This record gives sequence, structure tokens and C-alpha cells, in this order.
Amino acid sequence: MWRARLAEPARLGVLLLLVVALQAVVTSRFSVLGVTADLFVISVVLVSLSYGGFTGVVFGFVAGLLADVVYMDVIGLRALLFLLAGLAVGRFTEYYGSATGWMVVLVVAVTSLLCETAYGVFQFVLGTKVSFFAMLRIQILPAALINGLLSAPLYAGLARIRILPRPETNPSFR
Repeated sequence: MWRARLAEPARLGVLLLLVVALQAVVTSRFSVLGVTADLFVISVVLVSLSYGGFTGVVFGFVAGLLADVVYMDVIGLRALLFLLAGLAVGRFTEYYGSATGWMVVLVVAVTSLLCETAYGVFQFVLGTKVSFFAMLRIQILPAALINGLLSAPLYAGLARIRILPRPETNPSFR
């Protein structure tokens, strides 16, 4: 009984370790369209799609704190953004059921767009020398596109190694 209760948090902990390692070592070295993929946003959305709102909120908060540490940025900003993203995507999943196929790509792209836009607004308010629309064109839109396209194979791989449940075996959250 206690093994079954610890299996899910252990899998999510392994996922967080994988995300930190891959983000710090692999994806930070490769850029496409001038941006790098943000595995933290992708993982928060995938966990929220797989497990629902509560797990998405907790995972989003922890992933956001880790992202702030990895990026050496203001502690708490990404934690708040990812917490809200986990809540929104989790509630979406609880209301509409599990998302498969292109829906995963769309949800990750939209969530990434909203998180990057909120982060861009924060940077603009702090006095970044780049205009917001240039930031939107150069960083925010390409990052949302890259994150969305990377999410489908990442979701399939994580389901294959059984870190995330397969879409057809997701329990109904209604």
C-alpha cells in the first residue's frame, strides 16, 4: 500500500531531476530560431495534463523554484507563473478530460506563450532596454512554437518509460 502511494511522487521527482539535468546540460546548448526549449514549462503542462490540478500546482511550484535557481533569476517569479500554469492546465484537464495528439502540442504552445508573455511583461517593467514587441517577435513567439513542437515526442517518451501515464489509461477527473 505505501509503495503505491510513494510511486507517483517518486516518478515526478525523477522527472524533475531529468528536466533540470537536460535543461542545464543539453537544451541550453542548442538554439532553434534563436531560442532554447524550456523543458520546465513543458514538464509542468505534461504533468498537469496527466495528473490534474492539485499535482500540477505542486509540481509547477517546485519546477518554478528549480527553474529560478537554474536560470539564476529572481526567486519566485517562475514559481508563481508555473503554479498558475499548472492550475489552469490541470483544471482544463479535469473539465475536458485527457488531451492527446495535437491537443498536447496546442496546450503546451498556448501555456508557453502565456508564461513567456507574463515573464516578458515583468522584464519590461523592470527596465529591459528592448521593446516589448521586439521581445515578442524575437523570443516569446519562437519559444512557444519550439516548446509546443517538442512536447509531443517528449510526452510520448515519458509515457513509454512510464514516468507519465499513457493518455488512454488516464483516469477521468470529472
